[in-house]
Amino acid sequence: MEQLPDGIHLAESESEHIPPPLIVTGEHTMQVQEKPCGYKLKGVSNRVAGDMYSKGLVTFDKIWQLDDTLLRSKSLQLKELCFSFALFKLLRCRIARYTITEVGFIKGRNFLQQMLLEDNDGERVLAAIAHELSFLHDYYYSSLPITYSRSWLPIVSIFISLLSICYCLVVLRTVTLSAILMVNLPRTKGQINCYVSCSKISSATRGSSIFFGNLYFANMPLLILAVLVMLGEVRDIASYICSNWTKVALVCQYVKHGSLRKSATMQRCVSCVLWIKGRFTRNSEDKMSQSSILVLHPRKTPMALLRCLHLAGQNKKTPSAVKSAIVSALRNSYKRGQISGDVPSFQRILHLQDDNKIIWKFGERSTAQIMLVCHIATEILGARSRPHLPPSNSDHMSAANHLSQYCTYLVAHCPELLPEDDEWCKSLYKAIKKDAKRVLSGNDFRESMTSELEYRKRLIEFLSAEGNHEVLKDGARLAEKLVGLTEEAEEMAWKALAVFWSEMILYVAPSDNTDGHLKAIARGGELITLIWALVTHLCIVGRSDDIIDSATIDV
Repeated sequence: MEQLPDGIHLAESESEHIPPPLIVTGEHTMQVQEKPCGYKLKGVSNRVAGDMYSKGLVTFDKIWQLDDTLLRSKSLQLKELCFSFALFKLLRCRIARYTITEVGFIKGRNFLQQMLLEDNDGERVLAAIAHELSFLHDYYYSSLPITYSRSWLPIVSIFISLLSICYCLVVLRTVTLSAILMVNLPRTKGQINCYVSCSKISSATRGSSIFFGNLYFANMPLLILAVLVMLGEVRDIASYICSNWTKVALVCQYVKHGSLRKSATMQRCVSCVLWIKGRFTRNSEDKMSQSSILVLHPRKTPMALLRCLHLAGQNKKTPSAVKSAIVSALRNSYKRGQISGDVPSFQRILHLQDDNKIIWKFGERSTAQIMLVCHIATEILGARSRPHLPPSNSDHMSAANHLSQYCTYLVAHCPELLPEDDEWCKSLYKAIKKDAKRVLSGNDFRESMTSELEYRKRLIEFLSAEGNHEVLKDGARLAEKLVGLTEEAEEMAWKALAVFWSEMILYVAPSDNTDGHLKAIARGGELITLIWALVTHLCIVGRSDDIIDSATIDV
């Protein structure tokens, strides 16, 4: 959320280096007055802006200006964590169906653009968005009371956890004493003790005791249960103390209350919590699922169940080359002026090109068809006759292959996150997959090929001749052009594909389907959801309808 100071319009341009006055905490303590483009805090002017903090309001610009010995060593990470928290509040408004202008994304966009230009490898910007999505996940799906709720609720939860731990310790003590008693007093070792005597023989005859069962069978489950409950409660307490929510709350309290900076004891306590790594914090998974149409080297899995597990794609850690390629594509779009205006949008991808040379024109094909055509070409270009040999994996090749298989996964299993009809995308994928399986089944000509280039050319000829689906044939024809480029400079072809796939994932990311992205966050997160949140904060919420190139597909 964003505050509009008196006399300043939301759309007024400002220096990109100045942090925006995005509200981090304390908005519930202020009176809010709605405006056509955002809102204004009643009774707040530039002259009395410092009084806001006595009322509990903390904005990001004040946190960014904070320069203290307590925050010096990890100042940037903590400040950007607070920035992620402010972005999380903006994204919640977007999920609530507010428009970009109503929420006030525009001023926050300038600061995020500056981060984008300064971030060479994409790690810094994407890490900030990943923290934002972790806040979003905790807000909607966490089973624990979070620090964003009323302040007494986490305290009560921690108090109950401490009581549970104390009770478990009492149980453990009782069980331990019982075990010691069983060792020292054998008569107490049974769960049931029966005293048997025969009075008809002699009243003076002493009976005998018979023990049934063993107390270990009763005590051990209780012991294990008490230990598990205690460990669970300890983990809950640790999750509160080590979470990013607590860090943001402490930083905001540190900004509001100057007395904390004077107390050495309080500084040591706050510093200890701030530097603890949040191992218990659930962040968006840094993985991307992979799926492929061309199964060139099928695995002979004996169990049908294991084969079914591979249908939804395999998860792989997102390579740094993928992040760098996506951020570079977004940065280049700004530099070329392709993204401009108060509410910019991405242009439709009409062709595959290398620098200024057009390699392939897509014509009027849909986005899903373009994805699958280029996916088939990418798979053929990276095909190897002997899969056990390690490939020459450059950054461009890694980015192109991973993004290609991820986009295919989206078409097959998450089409609701794409701009086109869900069922149509699924049926398109199934039809092409079925045709490719028919063509490739029983036609293994790897051993007869003497080189990788010969193997790829033979594969292109076979798919072009035997394939029935036009998308499959077009993918083979595009691969033929790319293979021709590799004969001159292989890295040139992979660079063109890496740029194409980076621009494609950016093009499909803007969406109004907030429910679909929330479901993706609930199941651990998707790469496209991360990009969706990023471009949303950059005020990119749609795609421009460019004039479709009337030229036919170049064959």
